[in-house]
Amino acid sequence: MSVSITRLGARKAAAVRTLSTDVTVALGLIVSALLARQLGPEDYGRYAYVLWMVGLLVTFGNHGIPLTASRFISEALGAGRTSDASSIYGWLQRAQWLSLAAVCVLFLALLPLFEAAGWEGDTQIFLAVTLACFLPKSVYQFHTSAAKGHWKFWVEAWGNMVTSIVYTAGVLVLTWADASLKHNLYWYVIVCASHVGIVWWLRRKAEIVITREKLTDEVRRPLMANMWWTSLQVLIVSLGGRTVDIYLLSRLIGVAEVGYYTLASNLARGAIEMLSSSLSTLLMPTMAHARGQGGFDHVKPILSDANRYFLFLGLTLAGAGIMWARPAVIGIYGVRYEAMVPALQWMVLLSSLALLDNPVSSLLLVIDNQRIRTGRAVAVMVVSTTAALALIPPYGLVGAVAASGVNAVIIIGGYSVYCYRMIGFRPPWRSMLSLLLAACFSGGLAWLLL
Repeated sequence: MSVSITRLGARKAAAVRTLSTDVTVALGLIVSALLARQLGPEDYGRYAYVLWMVGLLVTFGNHGIPLTASRFISEALGAGRTSDASSIYGWLQRAQWLSLAAVCVLFLALLPLFEAAGWEGDTQIFLAVTLACFLPKSVYQFHTSAAKGHWKFWVEAWGNMVTSIVYTAGVLVLTWADASLKHNLYWYVIVCASHVGIVWWLRRKAEIVITREKLTDEVRRPLMANMWWTSLQVLIVSLGGRTVDIYLLSRLIGVAEVGYYTLASNLARGAIEMLSSSLSTLLMPTMAHARGQGGFDHVKPILSDANRYFLFLGLTLAGAGIMWARPAVIGIYGVRYEAMVPALQWMVLLSSLALLDNPVSSLLLVIDNQRIRTGRAVAVMVVSTTAALALIPPYGLVGAVAASGVNAVIIIGGYSVYCYRMIGFRPPWRSMLSLLLAACFSGGLAWLLL
């Protein structure tokens, strides 16, 4: 059965995604506040390092498979090839199983490189918790991405809400009982394991079909080429940016700084997701569907709207985040975390402006020029790693934030110009300039009044 994307359907998908994100982000802030207050900067830094390692392994294990699933399933359904969509789903699922097994073996072999300061003597706990969380979360991410390709955005939305509610309820009980770091980690393992059962039930409810039918050469060749190139790009990007920042902070500076950096990143990212998640989630499948219907001429109007929307959301968040960072940190986490206020202010500003990268990233996936995407991934890794190595050892937390800024300015600016020229697209500069001037005026006025 072919999937028809209408404006009403897009609005419904955006509404469900927005509700899910608001609930998930709000509960995430509650959980982080409870854990940070209870555990303190040092133990929370250890906890945050484990969660970061789980996320890194999920990236390594899934690499380009979820993005490939979302894009190719969406394109197949947009072209009316339902049987190809279910066959693609099954083929990519088998590829994921092999990938996860390989990452487990590599992680065990390279474990000494990933132990952070503060985990000495607890290697077995660190290893067991990390692997027990990594595998189910990887499976969950893959199936929710495939559901997006089927235009079943509610699968991820409801899955995220259910797991977030369960996780928060457990943390509340553990906080009341004044539980230790280890007990909080054990609860996180249980919650991660529940992801598999939840996504399995939701997928059945959505009537999404997976088949083991052999792919035709016409389908398999571009699929494999896209997957390998996308995987290479994801892996390269994952080795730069936040990965290098947290690794260097944990090895050279201290686990408390890992906690500060993680909390600031989560606050900035949480605010970004609450404002823009529905638009970000819909953008790439919608562009892929538009290209399948009428080429890049159908994609350009979507790009124009996306640039204006993302700039508006970014400017709104930047102003609010800079002005309310200090009271937010002290109110949510306590005075012990006041040292993270400057980092949070800069992260909110940089993350807000980086929203303009969303249309570019989605366009690169739709263009499917793998050399450009790989070149971008290499550039991200080189720029972010160089900046991190130069700034974090002497400046610590401030250096990590500055390294993120250097990467954002160079990569986003350069590739936006290049990609837009490639398809002959001109951003709505006049509208965007008007938004920027209005934001500067209102921000300056608010600063004077407050």
